[in-house]
Amino acid sequence: MAVTFKTDKAQVERHLIPPLKPGPQPELAFAWFVEWTSISEANPELAYVNPERTQYKEFFIAISCSYEGEAGFTVPYIWVDNDFTLLRGWFQGFPKKLGRIWITKLHPLNPLQGGIKPGVKLKGICESHCERIAEASIKITGRTTHEEMPKPKFYLVRHFPNIEDPSRPSVYELVQSVVENVKYGEVWKGEAGLKLYESEIEEHHFLEPLEILCGYYFSIGLTINGGKVLKRIG
Repeated sequence: MAVTFKTDKAQVERHLIPPLKPGPQPELAFAWFVEWTSISEANPELAYVNPERTQYKEFFIAISCSYEGEAGFTVPYIWVDNDFTLLRGWFQGFPKKLGRIWITKLHPLNPLQGGIKPGVKLKGICESHCERIAEASIKITGRTTHEEMPKPKFYLVRHFPNIEDPSRPSVYELVQSVVENVKYGEVWKGEAGLKLYESEIEEHHFLEPLEILCGYYFSIGLTINGGKVLKRIG
């Protein structure tokens, strides 16, 4: 489930690491609660042998940006509930942290709930280290198409401090995630809400929504084929 919203343009720009610049809609952002099944080409049987190593949930905030005139999004905040995707995210350029994520589950045979349809209400919750991080809600109003949603084109930053002098990075790169074979299932939309909770440690709440645009509930399949280095910053 995803919620698109507008936030403070100054806060968006504060979160952009050069050479990233504001995008054509500099106030645009989206929050995404997602449950993944991740299968590696090197070990496609893992989903059967050890399914817990292929399933995880995450929550992230993406903000509009551009690189050399090409629009996209960058992800300054992201939480996941499994260690393998935490470490993989660091290699990819996602600044992942451990958290716990819940998303409303629907079942068409549940007599008090049923499947997805207009009027159904959904919620996503993320918490980390005993702090509530974020909460999103959607009330489904009808079907739509994936063309209406933001395109998942991500500019990411890989940053690893130098062990002898943390002020100097050993790796500092702007990269683009290479995503292929993107397919969408049903896409539903609805009225949405989003709350980013204040924290004494985290800073995600500075991107609090000023205007909620829309909520989406959908399924997606894709292949992540690594990434490419756009610029070595340091």
